[in-house]
Amino acid sequence: MRWGWMLAATLLPVAALAQLGTQVGGNGLTNFPTLPAVEPFTETVFGVAIDDPYRWMERANRRDALAAWVNASSAHTTGELAALPQREALFKELEAASRANAAHMNVQEAGGRLFFEVVAPDRNIPVLMVREGGHDRLLLDPMAGVAADAPPRAISAYTPSPDGKRVAIHVADGGGETGMIRFYDVATGTPGPDALGPVWGEFRVSWIDDDTVTYTRLAATAAGGDQMRGMSSWLHRLGTPVAEDKPLLGPDLPANGFAVLPSQFPIVVTDPTTPWVVALATNARAEYPVAVGRLADVRAGRPRWTQLATYDDRVNTADVVGDTFYYVTSRTDPKGELRALDLGKATSLAASRRVLPAGNRVIDGIAATTGGLYVTTTLPSGASGLLFLPRGAGIPRAVALPAGLGITDLSVTPDRRAITFALAGFRQNWTYYRAVDGRMAPLGIADETLPAARARTVVDEYATSADGTRVPLTIVYAGARHGPAPTVIDAYGSYGQIGRPTYSTSWTVWNARGGVYADCHVRGGGELGEGWHRDGNVANKPRAHEDLIACGERLVQLGYATPKTLGIFGASAGGLLIPPVALKRPDLFAAAVTRVGIVNATRLAVANNGPNQYGEMGDPGNAEGFRALAAQDSTLLLRQARGGTSYLFTVGLNDRRVDPWMSAKLAAMMRAKWGDRQLVAIRSDGNAGHGIGSTRDQSLQERADIFAFFLNRFGAPGFVR
Repeated sequence: MRWGWMLAATLLPVAALAQLGTQVGGNGLTNFPTLPAVEPFTETVFGVAIDDPYRWMERANRRDALAAWVNASSAHTTGELAALPQREALFKELEAASRANAAHMNVQEAGGRLFFEVVAPDRNIPVLMVREGGHDRLLLDPMAGVAADAPPRAISAYTPSPDGKRVAIHVADGGGETGMIRFYDVATGTPGPDALGPVWGEFRVSWIDDDTVTYTRLAATAAGGDQMRGMSSWLHRLGTPVAEDKPLLGPDLPANGFAVLPSQFPIVVTDPTTPWVVALATNARAEYPVAVGRLADVRAGRPRWTQLATYDDRVNTADVVGDTFYYVTSRTDPKGELRALDLGKATSLAASRRVLPAGNRVIDGIAATTGGLYVTTTLPSGASGLLFLPRGAGIPRAVALPAGLGITDLSVTPDRRAITFALAGFRQNWTYYRAVDGRMAPLGIADETLPAARARTVVDEYATSADGTRVPLTIVYAGARHGPAPTVIDAYGSYGQIGRPTYSTSWTVWNARGGVYADCHVRGGGELGEGWHRDGNVANKPRAHEDLIACGERLVQLGYATPKTLGIFGASAGGLLIPPVALKRPDLFAAAVTRVGIVNATRLAVANNGPNQYGEMGDPGNAEGFRALAAQDSTLLLRQARGGTSYLFTVGLNDRRVDPWMSAKLAAMMRAKWGDRQLVAIRSDGNAGHGIGSTRDQSLQERADIFAFFLNRFGAPGFVR
């Protein structure tokens, strides 16, 4: 959720770190005394020796045993964290900041109506609202009728029909992200009989007209199977049985000119304003294959696809308006080149024309309207720029944006006349705008910014990595500096994702208490373009490790922290970064927190959502890919690692993006290796998944525990200036 993590000193000598490592319980935290069952297992894969005594945790028929150990470990961890001085006061401050005002998100316009989700100060889950004639009214409260002790139910995604009279809403339970799409009448707020699914929460319907949609359906899998493999795209007409839906695209369907692999996500994007339909074969890669077809053929359920792009064409984003297909490619320029193809004349990218070179900016997104083309750009800090090309050609015109903010939640209205988007940053809460013909105006949705957030200082710095590469580093603090302070570096570095300036009430509280927040823009992200991404993925991931180490060293050099007060934090694919760096440099980082992380990368082949990751991380089915994964796998890096850093792993037992057994295995291995010489803690939530769909209370409790853990390891419980 957006109100979640949407999240000069000398180094200590090794001897001193070893001494610190023995003081696990000295500050009120201890290891859970029981290790899970050991079942010896060894193998050699492409010359890499594997010793995996907790391989049993991966098996679906052992899930109950895994959950029992994880939950018992978590109860020990949360119990001790709750008893720490100032932990409850910290939670109350986080809650007060989070509940200070309403938070809006996922704004869309259709048919003269404005739709948005909002979580009010007294609520725990966002509800869907509609604004019509200047008045707001409730359309759907996903928790209505749900028992207080039941798993939370949340809206994952929604899409209004072109006329704004219906809205397709995806709802999922317990943070699992798998659910059904139902269609609600906007005038009455009542659902119709149609129910599509199972559908992954990120995938919205695409409206062909006000009564017809395309959608991507998950494949039926056995218990414990990978539901992310074998998806297919279908055509559905409202009011007809799902059994009559027409198949459009998928690995088990006729290719019709566009073949899709089981690990790819087939998505058919339609738009009633153009005679063309775009088909995508996406997954966890920055680029994707693209095909086009005729809307009339798709409407009839008989698509014929013409493939425009393969992975080699490195298409990173695309859009179509009328007969013009616009796309951004990094094939000729790693910072992106904007090109256009007239589909009425040719269906080959060889016939495309250049619209805009990257120049000294990074082109990261486009949105086509009838009046012209919007182009989003990125600075090294992650801050956004916006250009407008009237009629999609000529000299771009800069749309003036406040400095230091990031564009998020950008969408095009169904009539293709306008775009809507939000601007936010470390010192400004989300504020929404509408732009028509290159002129932007407030949309009437602006969340209040905490005074403490406005008072923060943001510094753009650079760190020098081991190979001499300059790595952007954003540093945020409040008030006057008085020497080293508790400091946490946030890092991700995968999929070419850009670390935007982010408004966070939680990090505002951290700063207000005297702490420093830093965002290290390591290679693997997209802040400096697709070249920056490719320099930090697959076999190049160790460069991202070096970048994060350089950011830590730079913060110490600048006097923001010492190794005793320096921690690192990362989530999801950040698990390829945080534990490896802490294992490599325990003398530099006092604490490391990994949230729902991929930490056992060599086991992607058997993990939920695992094969989807091969292009970004490596293919374990060949020697080159397996060795690349081994260099990112903390269960293997642990063998040669020294103790020194304290670790906290947080997991959601309903997580279907990253299996919770990954963190459980690594934590157990660390405990077995170091015993009580090193603190290794687990925190779990049985009613949560990857964090998407969690309630406000769930998120705040997790944040309070993470902050309390960092402060305890820094020896600064409840620090205040």
